[in-house]
Amino acid sequence: MDKIEKLIYSVKYLPAVLYFGSVGLIGYDIYCNVIKETEFLNEYTETPLAILFFYMTYLGVKNLKKK
Repeated sequence: MDKIEKLIYSVKYLPAVLYFGSVGLIGYDIYCNVIKETEFLNEYTETPLAILFFYMTYLGVKNLKKK
């Protein structure tokens, strides 16, 4: 996992784009499910997106613990 972490932190804005992009897509999917009653993301894209969100949250908490 150290290689992935180094890759993510090597690009300046990549951590923020990955985190807020996944939050935005998951939020829009919830909006579509509740308000529009349609399916925006299927389960094959929703699962890796949730994993990415939790991984980026883990990296953020780990980074805050360091300081």
